[in-house]
Amino acid sequence: MGKYDHLVHTFKKQRNYWGAFMPPYQAYFRGHDCMPDSSFYSSYRAYMTDAFVDKAPSFHSEDEYLCFIGHDMTDPWGSFDAEIEFWIGKEINQLEQHIFTKPTIVRIPAFYWHCPLQYHNVKKPVYMQVLSLRGKFGTYKCQYDEKRGFYIEFAGSAGTKKCVMDPNVQCTFCGKCFKDRSKPDDPKNATEAALRYRDVKF
Repeated sequence: MGKYDHLVHTFKKQRNYWGAFMPPYQAYFRGHDCMPDSSFYSSYRAYMTDAFVDKAPSFHSEDEYLCFIGHDMTDPWGSFDAEIEFWIGKEINQLEQHIFTKPTIVRIPAFYWHCPLQYHNVKKPVYMQVLSLRGKFGTYKCQYDEKRGFYIEFAGSAGTKKCVMDPNVQCTFCGKCFKDRSKPDDPKNATEAALRYRDVKF
């Protein structure tokens, strides 16, 4: 045991079940859960094929940064071969579309709505890193049901959300419980999803 062991974290191999568009494992640094008193949170993922992810707009109570680069670290620019569709806005009914075709980083200020996010024409893997400036990273999503209409729901954060399939363990956002939850009226792409919020007011 060293005096500064608490400042060193070894990544654990985390199984994910989101789909074939991602490798079966991903790495996370979950802030406080990995290192007490940390004010930083980060995930490390690769997207291998086209994927429509984060279909509903969300926001956080802290700044977030999304980094997209080519997966080959010896040439992040030359290995970037994809189109990434991303929506962002201060107001949910005024989301703005951006298309990335080169390595890009996006700063999302606290309480700004962001997503949907969709990967198009992925010919080479895209490396994505999520960076948050808070050790407890929580997500507020815009949800909809017929009785309530549109509403904001806290979707949990590292350390606070329990696994849907086993409430005795902590949620790792592995995707297992979401795999077969698609509905017939789900949006087919990011543009359709974003435009559903044009008339929403909170």
